[in-house]
Amino acid sequence: MDSATDQTPVKSFVFDHWLLQSDGTLMRDGQGVHVPPKELHVLRLLLKSAGTVVSKDYLLDQVWPRMDAAEESLTRCVYALRKLFKENKDYIATVYGQGYRFTGSVVELDVASQARAVAPSLAVLPLRNLDEIAALDLQDLMIRQLTTAFGEALHVIPSGVITACGAADDVRALAGRLPADYCLNGRFIGAGGLQHWSVELIRGGDQSLLHGQTLDACDLGEALGVLTSLVAQRVPGLRPVGDRCGSYSAAVAYLNGLCSVQQHTAQSLRDALVLFRQCLKLDAGYAPPWCGLADVWLGRVMMGLGDPVRAIEEANSAVSSALMLDPGSIPALTRLALLTSLRGCEQAAQVLFRRCLLSADQVDVLYFHAWHHWFWRRNEQALQILEQCLEHDPDCVRAQILRVRVHEQLTWIGERRLA
Repeated sequence: MDSATDQTPVKSFVFDHWLLQSDGTLMRDGQGVHVPPKELHVLRLLLKSAGTVVSKDYLLDQVWPRMDAAEESLTRCVYALRKLFKENKDYIATVYGQGYRFTGSVVELDVASQARAVAPSLAVLPLRNLDEIAALDLQDLMIRQLTTAFGEALHVIPSGVITACGAADDVRALAGRLPADYCLNGRFIGAGGLQHWSVELIRGGDQSLLHGQTLDACDLGEALGVLTSLVAQRVPGLRPVGDRCGSYSAAVAYLNGLCSVQQHTAQSLRDALVLFRQCLKLDAGYAPPWCGLADVWLGRVMMGLGDPVRAIEEANSAVSSALMLDPGSIPALTRLALLTSLRGCEQAAQVLFRRCLLSADQVDVLYFHAWHHWFWRRNEQALQILEQCLEHDPDCVRAQILRVRVHEQLTWIGERRLA
């Protein structure tokens, strides 16, 4: 732990193979490295001012406050850090007569200033009165949308875990067997061209009914928006990522924007841009649509639409806004990892991807990770990751498009070799 300061650190730093976490833990390729507190404090100050000179006097005042520390103490700390970095000793440059400068590429991450409470868990059961395939497809869609809307604030149980717990005929018995705080149960009602969902929110501990409601399901996006609002209002202490979505209209605009991005055509990206901007106009403090905007601009880069430099700048600005609202957002960190890669910081990007690959929503992370490898001309590795991505979601259009692009590049390379 970094005990060199009285205040809890609120920043994490990624550089090359290294990650300095907000709690003062230094990691290399996912493995913890022991560093004494004074050295950690010096490193944190250098990383925070990466690229600029930090004076010796400032370092001495900050690391050894109210102490008459000799300059040799600082020199020993810097020596120890250079020894730790081994092949990257030149990360810390000495600017004679002034101080030290960290020369490597650094990505600075915000983290929550207070530890997150343990997220409540929710199991979404397949709706009754639908054939098995339709019920499972709708269950997966609900799980995906709720995971996107709430991020790490809600642990949505994967459908495979629910299936393993037994048949859904006896809902209350199944709710008791599931490792979930809450269960979302319901049935499909369709007659005369009208479609409704009758849904119930059940508490897992005693299987008591907390709320029941009938939703108009003629417009799928609108129904999912109402469902998201219902869960947000009825699960105690739960708020969508980025605090909470300010209105039902904003939630609907966001979810419709998601559907447009998933289609991944030139027109659907234009539609998504309008919808996400509409959502943010209604509630600029809601983090997910900022990630949606980043996806729109990155999609334009992938499809060769417009100026790629401007698109990457817009995507980076959107991701920065998302991280300001929700510093621990895995979707935002995943997109930051790709943008870090596109800026030429390969190792820092790879460290970020390793962190994001531990999350539950693998489709997004795998897609952007494949793009990272493709950008660095590791086509075979990109294809392997894309196959994993499409195993999770065979209908992921943007992964299909990227796979075609990678195959085209491999074909072009093969033809050049033959020529």
